[in-house]
This record gives sequence, structure tokens and C-alpha cells, in this order.
Amino acid sequence: MLGKIALVLLYLLAPAAVLWSCRKVKFLDKLGPVLTLYILGVVIANLHIIPADCHSIQKILQDVMIPLAIPMMLFGCNFRNFKAGVSAKAFVIGIFSTVVMVVAGYLFLADQLGVDGPTIGATLSGQYSGGAGNYAAVNMMLGNAGLSGEKFALVSTCNLVVSFFYLMFLIGGGIGIARRIVHGKNLKSYNDMINACEYIDDNPYKDFGKKASIIQLLKVFVAAVVVAAVSLLVSNYFKEGTLMFDLLGGDFSMVALILVLTTISLLLTSFRTVRSWDKSFDAGMYLIYIFCFAMAMLADLTQLDWKLGLWVLVYQAIIIFGSLALGVLLARPFKVDADSMVITSDTLVNSPICVPMIAAAMKNKEAIMVGITNGLAGYAVGNYLGYLVYQLLMNL
Repeated sequence: MLGKIALVLLYLLAPAAVLWSCRKVKFLDKLGPVLTLYILGVVIANLHIIPADCHSIQKILQDVMIPLAIPMMLFGCNFRNFKAGVSAKAFVIGIFSTVVMVVAGYLFLADQLGVDGPTIGATLSGQYSGGAGNYAAVNMMLGNAGLSGEKFALVSTCNLVVSFFYLMFLIGGGIGIARRIVHGKNLKSYNDMINACEYIDDNPYKDFGKKASIIQLLKVFVAAVVVAAVSLLVSNYFKEGTLMFDLLGGDFSMVALILVLTTISLLLTSFRTVRSWDKSFDAGMYLIYIFCFAMAMLADLTQLDWKLGLWVLVYQAIIIFGSLALGVLLARPFKVDADSMVITSDTLVNSPICVPMIAAAMKNKEAIMVGITNGLAGYAVGNYLGYLVYQLLMNL
């Protein structure tokens, strides 16, 4: 019991220690809190000092943090400047780039991937347009042509590794590179525009201990709990064994959860009082820090069969980094800003769950709505796209 209590305290306090360290150590400040927490979590996980019976606590924290964090991060934001047209163009470019790289990677690695190549390409098309739910759904849709349980787990595990390095790249400098490519000589004016709108403070927790802040945070927490509870209740009607599951032909509970969370939170931002909660975003971001740390501490790299998964890792790297590069190159001629393109790439690769942490790395709150919107659209098209890509690869 004491060990579990100590572990919970570690999760709750580690982000605070990392935030403090990032302000004091220049090297850590350049890495940023999210990347530092990821590295710290992976190191601890691979020291194997956490008892196996504590993994349930890690899973609970992961499941709880996101439904609470999303509404909290949306409450204090003003989305009146949200540009639906730019978001739609970023989504189309992102999906196009993903398909191009899935096909290109398959043509390059067809011999190494073997007979499962088209299936792997199809399932990854679902994964990198929607998420893990689409990955599983596409594999199920393919029936006898789907991946075996062992290969399904292998591809999923390899995805965690590549996605981790993808996040490290974005947070460690990829965002800045994308801004330079897209905006060129106008980079300074673009950064000034970001600073003029919804900018994320470098040290937002400095006055969280004040009475007014504590009162506001209590209101934010209660509102977030209510929104999360309602959203979870609605999402239960989309799980297996329900009428909606039968009508839709699959488990869309995660889609329903994110959609209801976002919708209710956006409706609440129409109230001036909710928009005035200036501590809400940063409180939600702290929950994201906890989530990142908990997720990283589940990454046991010793369990990965590197020999079997080598070509899968290469294929996934081609798709993820190739689609990001192609998307950024296409953003400028189609007049899509760098932040919208990068956060769309992130949400397609990692689902809307990781949108807040990338927005924080960008220091741009306005990018959150683009990421969540395009992530939900990805959920909707992922299954269709996966099946179409399978048919395409089978005929190449």
C-alpha cells in the first residue's frame, strides 16, 4: 500500500519538479517539460524498479487525466478566431501525405514486409489517420487477411517507439523548422502574430498558490469533472453490446467521448465567466504532464523484438516523418500556417490526446481547436481509408 501511495505521489509531483528544473537548467529548458518527462519516465521504466502490481495505477491515471484535461484546457480559450477553412485544408493535406507515404514506403520495403505488407500498410493508414481504434478496426475488417495476434502486437509496440521519437523531434525543434520552411522571411511577423493572440506563458504556475487562483481552480475542476462524467456516460452508449454499436458496426465510444467533451466545453466558453478562467488551461496542462510521465513509464524497451520489428519500424518512420515533411512542404503553396499543419500531423499520428502538449510546445492555444477538429475527422475517415489503401496495395 505504501509503495502505491509513493508511486501516486511520484506521478503528481514529478511534473512540478521537472517544471522547476526547466526554469533553472538551460539544457532542460531547451528540451522542455514534456520531453524531459518522457525521457525521465522511459529511464525509470527500463530500470524495472516499479512493481508489476502498480501498473494498474499507471493505467488509471492515463484514463483519468485526459477526460479532465481537455475541458480544462478549452475553458479559458477564445476560439472566435478559429479558421475552419485553414483547418480543412490542413486535414486534406495531412491525409494525402499519409497515403502517399504509406504507398511509397510499401513500394520501397515490399520484399522485407512480405505477404503481410498490404495489411500492415492498410492498418497503419487507419492508425495514422484516426488512431489505435481505427488500427484495430481495419485489421478486423480485413478478416482472414488481417494480422495475427503476435504481429498485431508487434506493429502496435513499434508504433509507440516511433511515435515517441516523433514527439521528441517536434518538441525538440521540429516546430521551429516547420515554421521556417512555411513562413520563410515572414517568420518574425508570424511569431509576432502568435504572441499577439493566445500565447502560453513560460512560467504560468507562479501564482497558483494565491487565494483567488485556488478558488478559480476549484471551479474549473468541478466543471471539468461534470463535463467528463457526462461525456463518459454518453460514450458508454457506443460500446460493444449497445444499440449504437450495432448500428455503427463498431466501438465508437472514444470518438463519442472526445466529441462530447469538446462540444460541451466549447458551449461553456460562450459564457464570459468561463472564458475568464485564466488558470484553467495551465491546470489542464499539468494533468497532461502527469499523463506523459505515466505513459512513458509503461515503455519497456526490453520487450520489443527488434529483429522481427526492424522493417516495421523503418516503414512507420517513413510514413510518420515523411508525411510530416510532405505536409509542411505543401502547406506554403496552399496557404496553411505551420502550426496548423504540424498539429494536424500530430493529431493524425497520435490522436487528439497529444494535441494539448504540442500546442504548449508551440505556445499557441489557438492551435488546439485545429488539432482536435482534425483528429475527430480522422477518426471518421480512418476505417474507410484503411480499406481503400489495402485494395490499392494489393494491386500494385
